[in-house]
Amino acid sequence: MTTWDDVSARALSLPEVSVADHHGMAALRFRKNILATMPDDDTLRVMVSDEQIREAVAEFDWCTEVYWGAKLSAVAVSLTAADADVVAEMITEAWRRRAPKTMVRDFDAG
Repeated sequence: MTTWDDVSARALSLPEVSVADHHGMAALRFRKNILATMPDDDTLRVMVSDEQIREAVAEFDWCTEVYWGAKLSAVAVSLTAADADVVAEMITEAWRRRAPKTMVRDFDAG
């Protein structure tokens, strides 16, 4: 089981990530970009690539696709069933999509 506290702690360990409101939902942001939202107590929506969304849904029964209109926009994760390490990887991948390449390179260099 994974919790919002687990997810937000992992996200806040990434450069320039913050927690902010997004239309009444808790949201993880890199600068102004949304990485993930928490629409209810069990669901985390993570904004990763279309390919990563489809891979997660194919591999984990606790993941589903989220569409914004006709566009695939996120993977919804059931936190009560999710693997914490996999969710942490998803958050990191969402950050990598938004962070500048130089920042990602510096982060990877550790």
